[in-house]
Amino acid sequence: MAKPGSETTPRKTALGGWFLLVMNLLLAVAALLVAAFCWVVPIEVIEQWAFDRAGEGTFDRFEAIGQADFFVWLGRIVAPLLLWISWNIGSHLAAWEAYGIDLIRGLAAITRLSVESQSTGRVSLLASLRTYGLRGLLVAWGVLWLTHAVHGLGLRGHDWPYFRFHSGEEVLPNISDSNRLVIRYLREATPSTARILVASDQKLFFLSYYLRPRFLLHRMHPDSEHVIPLKDQQRKLAAFRMEDLTAEDLVQMPHDYRLEYFEHPDLVDQTQVLSDTAWVAFVRRTTKNPSLIPPYLVRLRKVDP
Repeated sequence: MAKPGSETTPRKTALGGWFLLVMNLLLAVAALLVAAFCWVVPIEVIEQWAFDRAGEGTFDRFEAIGQADFFVWLGRIVAPLLLWISWNIGSHLAAWEAYGIDLIRGLAAITRLSVESQSTGRVSLLASLRTYGLRGLLVAWGVLWLTHAVHGLGLRGHDWPYFRFHSGEEVLPNISDSNRLVIRYLREATPSTARILVASDQKLFFLSYYLRPRFLLHRMHPDSEHVIPLKDQQRKLAAFRMEDLTAEDLVQMPHDYRLEYFEHPDLVDQTQVLSDTAWVAFVRRTTKNPSLIPPYLVRLRKVDP
């Protein structure tokens, strides 16, 4: 004997088919509009629009143009893909409808934690609460996943002007240009197993991190241990020079390279800024300025075994 309500199944199926049809049409229209906008409107026009509405900050306009570029190309790629999906669903509507019904029934079956009592034929309230609680958690998990996905995509668009397809190891974000150049030079000039003894007026946090697995040894001056550096060398940090280190210091810090790196004008010997020819050549090649004289001192020497 059929259960009460089983005769409504065809009606529910028809409603499901109409719902799928309407949602598919909405998807097709939205994807078509986005694709038309992203492919018909020149990207330069969109970038100019973003540029005109950006703030006056140092990097605001640069970020606005990069973000506009990211989202236009995202639309150019995703919108045609959504159009193809919509066409596929529309071409096989009955099959997709049947698949959707089977999927919903399957999910309902595997999340059903309640069983009818053999004596009363009813489901206990606690068992029903467990079932709907599990389904609610699954829905919440899906919403949370979607939220994180959208948020992550937004962050990717925000970072696109700086990173594009490059990793943080390549871009070296949020550090000074001088630190970035020194890191890249040491990566090129030393092997990954190098132990580098450093005399510097810098804190070297970024250098020690981005130069891993190289090992940096730095005898920090006591007067600089708890001093916070300021931008553009506005605060001078006391530092040991290489000649200030004693023989005992050198024994305690075994190394195969010695690096002198000073930025504050009071600590930079202008007669020595060109002494490391490999460093000077690297800076000039990187900056594409063949006559550049580095404003800070960098001198790397390999220690004879």
